[in-house]
Amino acid sequence: MTNAETTLKGLLTLFEDNTEKVKEIVSIFVRETPTILQHIEELIKDNKLDDAARLIHKVKIRYGYLGLDEIMNELNTWENELKSGVTLNPQERIHYFQQLNASVIGELNKTSKGLSQPLIFQEKCILVAEDDEVNALVFELFIKETGASVIIAKDGHEAIRYAMERKPDLIFMDVHMPVLSGYEVIREIRNQNVSCPIVSLSASTRLNEKQNSLNAGANDFLIKPVNRNAIVKTLTKFLS
Repeated sequence: MTNAETTLKGLLTLFEDNTEKVKEIVSIFVRETPTILQHIEELIKDNKLDDAARLIHKVKIRYGYLGLDEIMNELNTWENELKSGVTLNPQERIHYFQQLNASVIGELNKTSKGLSQPLIFQEKCILVAEDDEVNALVFELFIKETGASVIIAKDGHEAIRYAMERKPDLIFMDVHMPVLSGYEVIREIRNQNVSCPIVSLSASTRLNEKQNSLNAGANDFLIKPVNRNAIVKTLTKFLS
């Protein structure tokens, strides 16, 4: 069994009673990922390695949210190579990830059983500020497994408006949001006396992002992608 096949077996334990949401996530993978991979190939041919690395980073985080750590690690290696100006076997890698994406889609289409969570937060409302559609959908799926309702904000202005109007019990706030950054959103809603816990999110490992988030008024900071266990642990920490 190949590494890819071993990793894909983990998808069979991802979801339970969320068939429609799985189909929604799959449809985005089907529509977007092959196009992104083709764009990466074109950028590498044009020697735009930094731009290619940024797109690989996007795909990497999506696989990570689905718990596919092996795939994410391989993409991370490729991303780091491109950042260093290395272009080892780009066509071979593109072909590998194209095949792998097709396998992921197939497994996601088949699976509807997974690890159930106790519905311990049925009365809670969680705001997720995340502009990437796939990441937001997976985040929403894992939170709803706990019984909580979810509001998705796609930019900084929406995040502020929903925080004021909907009065969520907890906010997951991506640092890198369109229109207004996560820092700006946190500062503004704190200025408006929104006191619920805020957990800042970033895929970057830069040390200052955690401190900047806490300085802005966040209660905690998590590195993306955030898996199911980390989400449940965070909800339990602040809402129990």
